[in-house]
Amino acid sequence: MSVLPRPLFKGLKRGASFVLASGLLLIQIPAFAGERTTLYDDFGGYAVLSAVISDMLARSLADPEMAPIFANSDMDRLQSMLVLHMCHLADGPCVYDGQHMRRAHDGLGIETRHFNRLVEYMQDAMDEQGVAFRTQNRLLARLAPFHNDVTERSAVPPRNGKPNSHSRAPVGNR
Repeated sequence: MSVLPRPLFKGLKRGASFVLASGLLLIQIPAFAGERTTLYDDFGGYAVLSAVISDMLARSLADPEMAPIFANSDMDRLQSMLVLHMCHLADGPCVYDGQHMRRAHDGLGIETRHFNRLVEYMQDAMDEQGVAFRTQNRLLARLAPFHNDVTERSAVPPRNGKPNSHSRAPVGNR
């Protein structure tokens, strides 16, 4: 003896029950679709992005190892460009039309340790602004690919006089 499931709605024929259930499902779809937000929205919008960048830059300028990197920068313009870039990366309404990351950071002597410190300051600033941890990670994941464009690679000394894969050979010897 097999047990058949009971009709969802007693007293309705199978077809009417299906139509009613489908209608209830369709009513819920717009509610779910409306809940989709961008990273920019989850972050808190332009005001929060601006506050985070401002805080991150203030922390960087107060750090004796980081401050020299910004010595020749127009800090108002830098802040504006960073906010636009973050807004753009977070799928916000901003358009970043600044320089390519490699060109913008060329010659600044930024090493991985500087990059990592800046990320720490950004995380501290996001914490201060109440940005959710998951949202922070989503933004940082979009920034991570810029590491190689922002940092300068320093040559690793060869072992036993033999170049290794991390050493840069002089241009004429490539």
